[in-house]
Amino acid sequence: MSETNESEGFVIEGNINVAVKGHLALYSIVGGRMDYSEYVTQAQALELGENYVPNLRKPQDAFAKSKDVLQNTAVPTLDTLEGWDGPVQRKVIVKPLKKGNEYAVSIELSGRSRGRRHKSVQNLFRISFDPPEGVNPNTIIGQYQRSFWDEEVERPDMALLRQCITMETYWEDQVIDDPQLLVRLQTTILDEFINMATSIDSTMLRNDIRSVLMSLGGLPFKSGSGAWFIPSYTENHEHLQTLENYAALLTYFGNRNALSGSRGSESWYDANGAPRKWYRQRSNLRVMGYIDNERQLGYIRDDIQNALSLEIAEFQEKLLNVAKDFNADKVKKFDDKLNALATEKSDLKDRLSNLSALVGDIDIPVAPFADISEQFEGRLDVIGEESDTVTARLRGLMSLDD
Repeated sequence: MSETNESEGFVIEGNINVAVKGHLALYSIVGGRMDYSEYVTQAQALELGENYVPNLRKPQDAFAKSKDVLQNTAVPTLDTLEGWDGPVQRKVIVKPLKKGNEYAVSIELSGRSRGRRHKSVQNLFRISFDPPEGVNPNTIIGQYQRSFWDEEVERPDMALLRQCITMETYWEDQVIDDPQLLVRLQTTILDEFINMATSIDSTMLRNDIRSVLMSLGGLPFKSGSGAWFIPSYTENHEHLQTLENYAALLTYFGNRNALSGSRGSESWYDANGAPRKWYRQRSNLRVMGYIDNERQLGYIRDDIQNALSLEIAEFQEKLLNVAKDFNADKVKKFDDKLNALATEKSDLKDRLSNLSALVGDIDIPVAPFADISEQFEGRLDVIGEESDTVTARLRGLMSLDD
C-alpha cells in the first residue's frame, strides 16, 4: 500500500484483507415489486432469516393502495356523445367516500360542450373493504407469511381475501352503459389487491432496511444520504457474510425490477435534441471496506456522536412518558414497561462502550435536556408520595453514567 493511500484513505468494495474498523454500506432503494414467495425463496437461499424480509401489509392497507392502479387510467375516447360537440376523452378517477375503507370509481369526461371546454364525472361503482363474517383477513395474511418459515403452518387459500372487497354500482338502480368496462375495472382492482397484499415492494424495503442495518450494529453515516457505518466488533468480521448476503438479496430485487440499462440506440440525443437518459438506477446495497486511519475515524466518530446523542435523548423522552403514565393500580403493566426500558438502556450503554473501544473515546452528553429533566423530576415528586421504590428505579434508569 502506498504512503498516499495510508495517509489519505479510501474505500474499496467487498471483503478486504487489511485491518478495518468496520464497513461502509451504501444503499439505494428505487421502485419495484416482487412476490413475497420469490423474495423469501431468495432470502432463504442466502441463509437469511425472517427478520431480513419485510412483513406483509395488513389487508386493509393493501386495499387502500390497490385502488391507485385505476387512478387516471385512460379508457377509449368516444367519437360522439349526446350533449357534446365532438370527441370526448375519458379517464378513470378514484375518490374516497370513507378514507381507507370506501371509494368511488368514476369516469371523468372532457371535451367541448355548447362550444366551450367542459368536464363532467360519471360515477360507476363503489368499492369498499368489508370482510364477511367469519373471514379474518389479518389472520389469513399472518398465516400465509408464517407458512414460508414454519413447515407446520398450512398455507391458506388467498382467494378468500377477495371476499373482503365489496363492489356495487354507485346507485342501486343504476344502468351501466358499458358492462365490459365495469368488469375489467373491477377485475383489475381485485387482482391488484391480492398482489399488493402478497408482495414486497420498494416502499416496504425502504422502511425495513434501517432496522436491518441497526440489527447489525449499524449507524447512519452522513445521516439521511443512504450511507451507514457497520462496525466490526470482531477480528474476523463475523457480521460481514450476513451483510453481503443481504446486499445480494437487494441486488436480486433490483435486477428483477430494473428497467433496461442497455443503450438501445447509437444516438446520444433523443428526438427532441436532448441527451437520452438511458441509464436506469436500481435497488442495491453496496458493502465497502473502510480503511482504518485517523481522518476516517474522525468522520465516523462525529456521526456516531450525533446518532447516539439522538438515541439517548429519545430513550430519556420515552422514560419520561412512561413515568407520566404511572398508575399504582396497574403495577404489573408498569413493571413490564420498566423492564423493557432497562434492557434498552443496557443495549444502549453496551453500544456506546463497544463503539468507544472501536473508534476511540466518544464525547456524548448523557444528562437529559433541561426541559426533560424538569418534567421528570416533577413527576418523580408526585410518584414518590405513592412509591419510593418506583421513584428510585425511574431515577436509576434515567442515569446513563452509572
